[in-house]
Amino acid sequence: MRVSRVLMAAGLAVLVSVGSVAVLSAQAKTDEDYDKLMKAVGAANGAMRKAPDAAATGAEAAKLVALFKDAQQFWTARSNKEAADWAAAAGTHAAEIEKAAKAGNAEGIAAHQKELGGTCMTCHTKYREKTEAGFVIKKG
Repeated sequence: MRVSRVLMAAGLAVLVSVGSVAVLSAQAKTDEDYDKLMKAVGAANGAMRKAPDAAATGAEAAKLVALFKDAQQFWTARSNKEAADWAAAAGTHAAEIEKAAKAGNAEGIAAHQKELGGTCMTCHTKYREKTEAGFVIKKG
């Protein structure tokens, strides 16, 4: 009886630690991780804008909410409050798009897509630099 409790506790500890590692590894930590994150944002945003119906729009917006949360964590870890705030704002617009899609509110979707695009452009203008190899985070 005592052995089974110990084994159950050990199994639970392993399960929790594996889950924690999976969550931490999903967050962007390096410039390369962030590049992959932004490519996923671009793909989800493109799919959202081309979505055939509100349900598909909402599904892509939900992906964006999670991706922008990771972007916010990336910038927070780099002590860049301005970029972290823009990522949070983008996540808020994505959440509003998801909400409008669930309500079948086409005007709400369009309005927040426009705001989302503006928020993305503001951050890209300040922190993204085009190179021969693609885009990188501006230094400084």
